[in-house]
This record gives sequence, C-alpha cells and structure tokens, in this order.
Amino acid sequence: MNRTYEWLYDNYAEPQLKEIFANEEKTLKELIETMNLSTEERIRLSDTVTALRLRWGAEVFAMGIQLGARLAVPQGVSQSL
Repeated sequence: MNRTYEWLYDNYAEPQLKEIFANEEKTLKELIETMNLSTEERIRLSDTVTALRLRWGAEVFAMGIQLGARLAVPQGVSQSL
C-alpha cells in the first residue's frame, strides 16, 4: 500500500471503523441471541457478517482515495483519468 494511503488508513479510517464496528458488534450479538441458531450457525453468521463488513470497508476506502485523487487533479487533466 502507498505510504500516504497507509497513513490515511491508520490515522483516519481505522479509528472510525473501530468505533463503527464496536457499535455494530453489539447489535449483531443482540440479533444473534434472539435467533434460534445452533452454536455453529451463530459462529458462521458472525463470521460472514464480519467478512462482508471488512470487504466493504476496504472497497469504500479505495473509492474514497480514488475520489480524493480525482478532486485534487486540475480540471483539464481529470477527464483523462
């Protein structure tokens, strides 16, 4: 990963994501407890939601970097990107 992107992720995205994930984790645990699932199904559901969340988080971060880069380029040059 580019050092600038790594810095942006470490200093901006990761702290935000940790806060969001903490709230979502509580909600997910409460939801799972209300469902009539076996232990294996609970683990599978939790793992699936976590994997999706991480994948989407990385994609959103990448899109944000692309948008930021395009906004930073002078107007005449941006059309060739």
